[in-house]
Amino acid sequence: MNTKFSPMEPVSWPAPFNDPGFVHQLKWDGIRIIAEVRGDEVVLRTRRGGVRTETYPELRVLSRILKGEAAVLDGEAVVLDEEGCPSFGRILRRDQTRRVTAALRRDLPVQYVVFDVLLLDGESLLDRPFTERQEILAGILPEEAPVAICRSLPDGVELFKATGRLGLEGIVSKELAGRYHPGRKHPTWRKVKHFRRLEAVVGGVVLKRGRANALLLGLYSGRNLVYIGRAATGLSERDLTVLTGMARTHAAGRSPFKNTPAAGRGLEVAWLETPLTARVRFIGWTDQGRLRNPVLEGFNDQAAGDCVFP
Repeated sequence: MNTKFSPMEPVSWPAPFNDPGFVHQLKWDGIRIIAEVRGDEVVLRTRRGGVRTETYPELRVLSRILKGEAAVLDGEAVVLDEEGCPSFGRILRRDQTRRVTAALRRDLPVQYVVFDVLLLDGESLLDRPFTERQEILAGILPEEAPVAICRSLPDGVELFKATGRLGLEGIVSKELAGRYHPGRKHPTWRKVKHFRRLEAVVGGVVLKRGRANALLLGLYSGRNLVYIGRAATGLSERDLTVLTGMARTHAAGRSPFKNTPAAGRGLEVAWLETPLTARVRFIGWTDQGRLRNPVLEGFNDQAAGDCVFP
């Protein structure tokens, strides 16, 4: 079996909305998985085509649940925390583990939340409207652990508020009449995320071939500057030019971080003699205490010592 569908992606949307032509779903904080099922054979692929069939062996149950139907499903592999909320850190640990033991499956049980069906018994459903694909999905996939169908709700504004209260990533709004556009971002699907912000210390500049490429960020815990991640998104060409100059003329001899990060293959790091401070937008924290998807929103004159953990 080798269909290799590339999943459709939502476009970013500025705010939640209500529209009779749309329904709204939780944005699951997991690993996107295209499941190809034919008879007893199940192949699980990531967004980029990586095979994860051995990584999530519990999802082989799809062949039994589908009762011989040949189908290609689109969904998200998730691991829930103690509160029943998806945990990106936990699913990442599962995804990065190649030797799946019984203990790992017990401690980090994977669920597959299905939100679309793309192919059924050799027939493409890509041009069918979303509502019809959902009806077909409900007809072929009885919910049975560890597989569930993603629930759709009519009120996007209230769902977004609820996800904010629970500390979840956000929502995806889907057009009822929309077709499936594989491998593309399309406004038929619209994602609205919750963002957090903080002021961080810029303790170092990552250099690639002698030019600034990213910033190394930290927050103070007492007297110690703790590394919390690197950020490149949001830096303008002017920012990169200025930072390159600073890396050459204001470099320190040692790292300011308690937990010094590695530069990375083919990269160098210039530690800053006088750390900068910057405002950073992000969507959450990993289990390792790193920022997820950090974006630089600008530099400021806040004292470095005031940049502390929230």
